[in-house]
Amino acid sequence: MIFEAFIFPIAKLIECAYLAFYEIFSSQGISIIGLSAVVSLATLPLYVVAESWQEKERDIQSKMEHGIQRIKKTFKGDERYMLLSTFYKQHKYHPIMALRSSFGLLIQIPFFLAAYSFLSNLEAIKGARFFLIENLGAPDQLIKTPIQINGGGLTRFRF
Repeated sequence: MIFEAFIFPIAKLIECAYLAFYEIFSSQGISIIGLSAVVSLATLPLYVVAESWQEKERDIQSKMEHGIQRIKKTFKGDERYMLLSTFYKQHKYHPIMALRSSFGLLIQIPFFLAAYSFLSNLEAIKGARFFLIENLGAPDQLIKTPIQINGGGLTRFRF
């Protein structure tokens, strides 16, 4: 349900962008690079909004920092909790608002999932070469089997 509602439409847009680049350049690798550029440009407005939210959060945190430190240094237990709650209410702030600074990371997830879904099932890149990459469809060989599992238990590390 979530995939069909959010990820699938993005994956279709990613597919259209990939095919457009492939029509122009006839190269799997350049098409993937072009796709990356399109996704980056498409998400740029979201990053601008996320950055403004992060800046607002940093400003609020810096304004409240001295008061919060004073309360935490002076009080303990329930008294600390009650004073911090009151302090936050006075500044019209709730600690959950700190999560808005992670919006920049969260907006990347649907695009990553859509790109992964599209590219991992793309038969055209399996076996395709691009500069130093021998097979665009194969997993990277940066780390080769770092942990060997033997009979359900970890036996040794192999790098």
